[in-house]
Amino acid sequence: MADVIMKHIRKSYGNFDAVEDADFHIHSGEFFTLLGPSGCGKTTTLRMIAGFSFPTSGKIFFDDREVTTLAPNKRDIGMVFQNYALFPHLTIGENVAFGLKVRKVDKALRQKKVAEALEKVHLGGYENRKVHEISGGQQQRVALARALVIEPAILLLDEPLSNLDAKLRDDTRSEIKRLQRELNITTIYVTHDQAEAMAVSDRILIMKSGATQQLGAPCDVYYRPENRFVAEFIGKYTVLDAIVESVEGQLVTIALKDGTRLQGLEENRAPGVSFEKGRHVQVALRPECVELPQGRKENLIEGRVLHCEFTGMSANYLLDVAGQPLKATFVNHVPDAGAIGKSVTVCVPVKRMYFLKGDEQP
Repeated sequence: MADVIMKHIRKSYGNFDAVEDADFHIHSGEFFTLLGPSGCGKTTTLRMIAGFSFPTSGKIFFDDREVTTLAPNKRDIGMVFQNYALFPHLTIGENVAFGLKVRKVDKALRQKKVAEALEKVHLGGYENRKVHEISGGQQQRVALARALVIEPAILLLDEPLSNLDAKLRDDTRSEIKRLQRELNITTIYVTHDQAEAMAVSDRILIMKSGATQQLGAPCDVYYRPENRFVAEFIGKYTVLDAIVESVEGQLVTIALKDGTRLQGLEENRAPGVSFEKGRHVQVALRPECVELPQGRKENLIEGRVLHCEFTGMSANYLLDVAGQPLKATFVNHVPDAGAIGKSVTVCVPVKRMYFLKGDEQP
């Protein structure tokens, strides 16, 4: 295990900053995820931690040892790539043993360590099989065993589940998390999948266009996004424009474009939000927090149904509210097949309202 400390890291290609001022501390034994859309700089950041690329400025430390320009083979890391990078001409056992052979570990000990590593990923007895004889999910586990067999201080995973189908992704991410907890190894994980990041991470660093947007535990970034990008990326919030009408104690009253008045709690706001009368704000609403009124009269919103879909566990609606889209998810609800184009009234509990700065762009 080791701490990973990034001090004001920047990576530039000419005038383009792929990563700008990455400054964070990953704790020993932590499962830390770099999350963001394609091209946000997360893989570039991982490659600098691995030593495959060097920063333009800033420093990288593993514990108190600077590794900024150290070669990958001197960093005590194990890495699992997106395409697994297995050698097709070698057996499973030979693939897993590759790192040990490079380190000149004697044959008897290699075989013992390979057997142990394959047992950890539930592939005991697969040593003599070829890569083409096993499934994609099993290949992913072989790549994981190869990374773990050298007993690295830090495990790096770059989109390791992207080539698997949905069922295998769920099973394999659970397996990765189980192993990480069992081995208590510092793990840095790259993904663009929000659900995947939420399921496995101790903390998540969300990136956009090379810049850090928010760093926190999954529940923090989900329930308290710091800006509009995070809200729409991690929580699938709907963001509606509004104007502050009044503040009475902890209760904030706002008005949407069509005059609809809604109330929320002053404490439920992102950094920098001000509630001065007449100020523009944005109200962020998670789909699962939009409810059917069932007799309640607080925060009623009227909208026209644009689209609905049934997922089995829930029904997802897209409503038009004063020219702005609003997403709503109702659990254990069968949608009305003729709902498209009809008006519907929904409500949002006061404590579920969340406020963002009014001048933020998506």
